[in-house]
Amino acid sequence: MWQCPKCKREFSKNNQSHSCVVYPIEKHFQNKDYSKKLFKELVNQIEKNIGGVKIESLPCCIHLVSGYTFSGVWLLKDRVRLDFRVPYNIESKRIINKEELSINRKLYYLEIVEEKDIDDELLGWIRDSYFLQN
Repeated sequence: MWQCPKCKREFSKNNQSHSCVVYPIEKHFQNKDYSKKLFKELVNQIEKNIGGVKIESLPCCIHLVSGYTFSGVWLLKDRVRLDFRVPYNIESKRIINKEELSINRKLYYLEIVEEKDIDDELLGWIRDSYFLQN
C-alpha cells in the first residue's frame, strides 16, 4: 500500500493519481436526514456481515474502503446511490446503470430507497467488490 504524504489516503498503486481535497462528511449529510440513516445502516451491515470499512469523504462522493475503494456512495435527499465493481455480469432490475471497465470488471450503480433494500443480495455483491483484488 502507498500512502499519499499530503492527504494520508492509502492506495494499492504507488503515486496513484487522486485529489487530496478534504471534504467534511457532515456536508454530505446536510438536509439529508433520511439518506444519512440509510447510509449508516449500509455501513453497519457491511461491518457486521463483511468486514471493517474506512470512510473517505471527498467532494464528489463518499468512498467506502477496505484495502482499496470498493464502493462510491452519493447521498440524495430521499435515497442513497452507490456503485460497486465485480468481475461478473449482473442482470437485475435493481441496477440503474452499468459500465464495462474491462473484460473482468463491471461497475454497477443502484439505489437504496428503504432499509429493506440492504438485503442479502446487495450485501453479496458488495462482499464480492470488497474482496476483489485490483
